[in-house]
Amino acid sequence: MTEPVRLYLVRHGQARAADGSYGHDTPLSPLGRQQAEAVAEGFADVSLAAVYASPMRRARETAEPLAHSTGLHVQLDDRLAEFEFAGWDPEEEVQAGDWAWRPEDTGTPGGETLQAFAQRVADACDDIVTPHEGEAIAVVSHSGAGDAILRWAMGIPADSPWFHEFDLPNAAIVELLVWPRGRHPAGPPRYTAIRYAPRLDHLPESLRSDT
Repeated sequence: MTEPVRLYLVRHGQARAADGSYGHDTPLSPLGRQQAEAVAEGFADVSLAAVYASPMRRARETAEPLAHSTGLHVQLDDRLAEFEFAGWDPEEEVQAGDWAWRPEDTGTPGGETLQAFAQRVADACDDIVTPHEGEAIAVVSHSGAGDAILRWAMGIPADSPWFHEFDLPNAAIVELLVWPRGRHPAGPPRYTAIRYAPRLDHLPESLRSDT
């Protein structure tokens, strides 16, 4: 029997831009920076083998304190980037399922479809977990990408409609056990146990935020 990968999925801390925009280069807010430090402290008792992150600034800045505290470097993967919405306002509770839920739906005119988004995130997950059997790793990404990762974990095909969402507040941690080659010879070729979804015990009440 193979050893599972202990996969920790982390949503980035709160992000805010001075001009009100929200995109690839939006930085963490002062609260978000505190949340990122709290995330790093939350892994004090975990021996991580690798830290992966979306290339978007808010994810990179969340991953950096964790990488620094563990002596690792942040491995960026473009496939972990967030699904793009046109004119999305972080002050509003807008998720893909509110208006884009079919696999052919896009968040911007002529943009990436939900199916393509789900597939690229799934491909990233396959490539990330495969070399880490028996090890613990962290993946820092986004709310929508977190949804896609959990859909991958449950074996939901990329071409399936999005009938639900996972509630992942800023700086939340989800712990998964993933057997990339299956848990049992007679079982499915990949198997995942969702242990904690989401964990917030590393965040004091003053650092908890939904947007």
